[in-house]
Amino acid sequence: MSLWSDSILVKHGASSTKHLADPVPRQIPPTHKKIPSLFMLTVMLPLLIAAAAAAGALALIVATRLLREDAVASLRREIREVLTALVADDEDGDGESASPPPPSVLITGFRAHGKSSLVNTACRALAAEDGPLLLRAEASPPGGGTDGLRRLLRVNAVVAGADGDSAGAGESDAVELLDAPPLPEAFRLKREDVDAAISVGDPECVVFVLRCDAPTKERSAAIKCLPEISAAVRNKGLNLIVVLTFKKATRSIRQAEELLREVSFRARTDCVYFIENYTWSKNGPNLRHPPVIKNEFETHFTVLTIIRQCLEFIKLNRSQSKDKKRNGKQEKAPEPKPKNPRTETKQYRKIKEPSVRLFFNGSET
Repeated sequence: MSLWSDSILVKHGASSTKHLADPVPRQIPPTHKKIPSLFMLTVMLPLLIAAAAAAGALALIVATRLLREDAVASLRREIREVLTALVADDEDGDGESASPPPPSVLITGFRAHGKSSLVNTACRALAAEDGPLLLRAEASPPGGGTDGLRRLLRVNAVVAGADGDSAGAGESDAVELLDAPPLPEAFRLKREDVDAAISVGDPECVVFVLRCDAPTKERSAAIKCLPEISAAVRNKGLNLIVVLTFKKATRSIRQAEELLREVSFRARTDCVYFIENYTWSKNGPNLRHPPVIKNEFETHFTVLTIIRQCLEFIKLNRSQSKDKKRNGKQEKAPEPKPKNPRTETKQYRKIKEPSVRLFFNGSET
């Protein structure tokens, strides 16, 4: 029994020492569970890249839109600040209880060149309107319009508030746009016609409208009239701004640059702007409801820049005229009051009469 037990103990001890000497190795997970398959690489990776690109493009579009809206809102804010400053300066200078007149801008040009459409575009941009186009001035498609006489139209363009609402805006937050009757044709335009056109309505700044897509002969004749128009405007002490409408009709950037240089040279001004006005005819007919006009950043920003430049010119002109009035009052010295000659002769006679009497009395004695 001892031999059998000893053999069992020896076997048990050998097996135990074997377990202690050779520990059980850890199971390593297979590598195919960590490394993605070729299908996953070829399908999922392009999808992830496309999703990231779409998210980045969407974020860029949203950021660009916010920046554009902020730029337009900042221009409206500057216009309101200039209008408030003009009203404050007029009240301090005149000292009258009556409210000062709003700054007036005359918009003139030839027939069917986009004058009235520019007025409607400016009113829409200043009031921050959306939806259908509301007409303040009578506009017609190119080539249309009446041949009868047109009168001067005064339009008060109200500037929207900081929240984009024009309901709370007062009379001081408005710009008076004067839609002038069209000028005669460029072939028979005279200096007297220009003087008569810029004299009505008592404007403080002049905007001349010229279309880009006019026939070559008509456009060349209109451009040749720019020196005469510029001289007439400056002779009245006003500033001239040239607006080239139908911007999308230009065929290339080179053509637009050549037109810009020629107009700037003829008009002798750097204030030349390209714009595409808001009109009904561009959206096409809609039988179900009036067409909804989509606001464009380029049009809004350009027309607000034009109004801002006009207000800057008006501000400078008003300050200069006010300085001239002050200097004229200071230069005028108080004139001495003229003495009454009758009183002087009476005093002279009173002084002379006693001496004459003494002389005659002395001679008689």
